[in-house]
Amino acid sequence: MGNLDLKDYDPATNQYLAYNHQKREILIFDSVGAIQQAFTLLSEGPEAIHGYGLNPTFSENGICIFGDKIYTLSRSGNLLNRTEIPYPYFWIVGGGSIAGFSFGDKLLYYKPGSAVEGQDRQAAYQRMLDGGAMMEVLDTLSGDHYGTMHFPETDAFEPGLFYGYPTPLIQNGGSKWFLSVTNALEFHVYHEKEQQLIFGKTVKISAKNAFPDQPVPLEQMDTFFEKNGLVYRIPRIHRFLPLEDHFLVFYSKGVSPETKLAYNVSDPTQRMELVYSFPMEMAVFDSNLSKLTIDQSIPKSMNPYSALVDSKGQIVALKDQERAGVEEDFHTLYTYRLVAGQPK
Repeated sequence: MGNLDLKDYDPATNQYLAYNHQKREILIFDSVGAIQQAFTLLSEGPEAIHGYGLNPTFSENGICIFGDKIYTLSRSGNLLNRTEIPYPYFWIVGGGSIAGFSFGDKLLYYKPGSAVEGQDRQAAYQRMLDGGAMMEVLDTLSGDHYGTMHFPETDAFEPGLFYGYPTPLIQNGGSKWFLSVTNALEFHVYHEKEQQLIFGKTVKISAKNAFPDQPVPLEQMDTFFEKNGLVYRIPRIHRFLPLEDHFLVFYSKGVSPETKLAYNVSDPTQRMELVYSFPMEMAVFDSNLSKLTIDQSIPKSMNPYSALVDSKGQIVALKDQERAGVEEDFHTLYTYRLVAGQPK
């Protein structure tokens, strides 16, 4: 069945959405593993869907995908609508977390960098640090749009320095939204108000032995990758899991420069060995986001990058076939519960 990523969960129908990037296949299945729908996203023809790092999510009664446009599909795979971003744009961020969502009667999506005045990556990066909008709201009828989820003040990034492309992770947890960016073990909490995402507070994770990548002068941003050992896998948060009485954050802390030097990253095998050697840990907070514990290990058998929380308050994750063994004809879905600070 190939490699699957668990993308979304719909508590109303108790269904899961998974995506196979290689095959461009979407699977919708229930809590006992029965596949309800399976279809492939077309790359040619009138219903073609284009874009890099597609990240399909449930959206009301359908599916939303942010590619080169915002696509809405039925849950059986029929293309219902294409919505253009109402200005020329370019990406300064990327990856499989970019997504679009329903937001009342409007669309909410990761805001791309505007190309109206050209593609100035340095200026786009600085605009973000100066409080730029991380998401955008679009009225599909009028075409009106406005930015929201403005990046807050933070001491994680010094002015005039480049800390790597700030690939965002944005997740919804009921009326709250959570934002983090790469190379910073902290996250920002927002709440919905009048179709805006309003900043609330920043929560830092005081992880031990973290190894952030070293910044370079902003005007030398193209040297960042080489300076940091040609392995762009820096400390970052990978997942937020809002439980009923607790809040979990999965994160990685990077590895030391000495460890990086022990691998020949030009060799694909050694490069992957290094990437998979990065420890993945979790922090546990109470429901008020007060820290309870940090640097707790998570099960190596689970794929932590797309873990979800179901309607029973259980943590749900696919088996990590890179670490726990390849299954040729099926996939295993694990459920976990939190006991004394660790999932079991």
